[in-house]
Amino acid sequence: MSSSVVQPDPEESDSVMESEDDFIVKAKGFSYDVSATDLSQFFAGCDIKGGKSKGIHFIYTRSGKSNEAYIEFLEKDDLKRALEFHKKYLGDRYVDVSSVTKEMMDTALAENDSGADTEETQFIVKLSGMPFSALNEEVAIFFAGCDIKGGKRKGIDFLRNAEGAAAGSCYVEFLTAEDLKLALSKDKQYMGSRFCHVARSTDEEREFTLNKQNEVLENMSEPIIKLKGLPFKASDNDIKNFFPDLDIVSVEMVLNEQGNCRGEAFIEFGTLDEAKEAMKTYKLRLLHRFVDVTKSNRAEWMKMIPSTEKITKTAEDLEEPILKIDNLPLKVSKSEIEDFLFGIECRAIQIVRLPRGDCNGEAFVEFSNLDDAAKALKKNKQPLNAESSRGNIVQLVPSSRCDWRKAPLDKPKARARSRSPSQGTARKRPLTMDHSSSSDRHGPHPRVAAPVGYPSYSAYNQSYTDRGREYLINMVGLPFSATEDDIKQFFHPLRMSAVEFLRNNKGLPRGIAVVGFYSEEDRSNAMLRNKNTIGTRYINLHVRSEPRHYDFDFAKGSGRDHKNDSFGSNRSGGYRDSRSAHSRY
Repeated sequence: MSSSVVQPDPEESDSVMESEDDFIVKAKGFSYDVSATDLSQFFAGCDIKGGKSKGIHFIYTRSGKSNEAYIEFLEKDDLKRALEFHKKYLGDRYVDVSSVTKEMMDTALAENDSGADTEETQFIVKLSGMPFSALNEEVAIFFAGCDIKGGKRKGIDFLRNAEGAAAGSCYVEFLTAEDLKLALSKDKQYMGSRFCHVARSTDEEREFTLNKQNEVLENMSEPIIKLKGLPFKASDNDIKNFFPDLDIVSVEMVLNEQGNCRGEAFIEFGTLDEAKEAMKTYKLRLLHRFVDVTKSNRAEWMKMIPSTEKITKTAEDLEEPILKIDNLPLKVSKSEIEDFLFGIECRAIQIVRLPRGDCNGEAFVEFSNLDDAAKALKKNKQPLNAESSRGNIVQLVPSSRCDWRKAPLDKPKARARSRSPSQGTARKRPLTMDHSSSSDRHGPHPRVAAPVGYPSYSAYNQSYTDRGREYLINMVGLPFSATEDDIKQFFHPLRMSAVEFLRNNKGLPRGIAVVGFYSEEDRSNAMLRNKNTIGTRYINLHVRSEPRHYDFDFAKGSGRDHKNDSFGSNRSGGYRDSRSAHSRY
């Protein structure tokens, strides 16, 4: 009689690892936002020991909840049934399910940052995609009907980027699970013009993100910060009151052409620790605006305010008794400048004028001595007419005879002269900066006599001609309503030799202008303004290598040696104005 040997069931031997009372599986691979409720529904038909609140243990890392969990079951049959869910999908991801021992689970939970399940005690969400200008009130309105723990002032933590500006995200903690459920239902709803994402988070994730953010914000090399969004009427005292408990060394606001605040300012603190303390503020209210606090450095400070060092010069720093006045009105007269400098003897005043006769906003003043120039320098950033509230805030900076002589010459309006068609050899006079009597066939240029001690203007003009050609830039994308003053403000404080707007054959603006500069350095500095805006349009700048062409034949409509050129004549053979077509555009 033969006896048969019964082989043990392999599944049975695998399921009972060391103790017949422990039936544990490890689930891995689900998405990070899966909750204990989701896992209990995934293992439908299996009895979890202690329920989902005590029988499911998530693994947490430093960055938050991971995609691993240990689940304890009541009986062996529950364990077998749970293993059948291996490689089944939970949402859009499949889950690896394997049997483990209690010792393996205890070891993993011992190394866990937060082994206890916190789903039922933490009601935190992360809101992302909101407008950068959003504040506590906007977030509270977005989550209307939800009770925020600590109120809208303490229960909302905003996130910031590496420079300290708003990142468009925040963490919000609620009181109850019902509030959390209602908050999650607002996912992909609009806040203003942007729709926002709402996702569940944990306290560990929030603390890790905020700590990392603080480390980045405190990584400063210089005790300098920048304020953005200031009211235009803000003063230095308003900014100092912004940080009443901190030692502020200096404050400088970025000013516009009118001398008013442009909405930005730089602050230097006494120590680096005080600057780090200031960086902790987020959108504090100043007057009627909320202000952003961002990191900065001295290089950015000097780039935004390039004339700071000149303005702060004293009498000891002045080399010549000459000052340049900026931001003058168009219709300013010499008598107004004399009234502005009342009590100071002016040796000579020269107003720099546009071709149409108006002031271009600049003037040069020579004084009798350096002491008078230093006394006038104290009037910097004062209104030209103190009796009028609309008077321009003028700026006085040290200058020199060389800068004075580089200023554009005043040109009288030329008399209109008719040309006969028979004058086929007549050439339009090239535009040049040479105004000397030797090269101007119309005689010497009528200009105010040079101040005492200056060399003759003919000598200056000759020296300018020896320096060579103009340095040109094409401006493309201009508004059709752009004027020469807009171009001057766009390139301020760089000086231009001439500005010409191109027009089509109907005489309408093309949105293109050719701008000349006196040196290659000025042109290089001007190219740094590429993609800056005039009004609502951004401007493309291109270096122009071709010179200005005006030597075409008025009768034939084409210039010499320009048979294939794009300017000079239209398709019908008629004359087209040179200023509308001398560009390669």
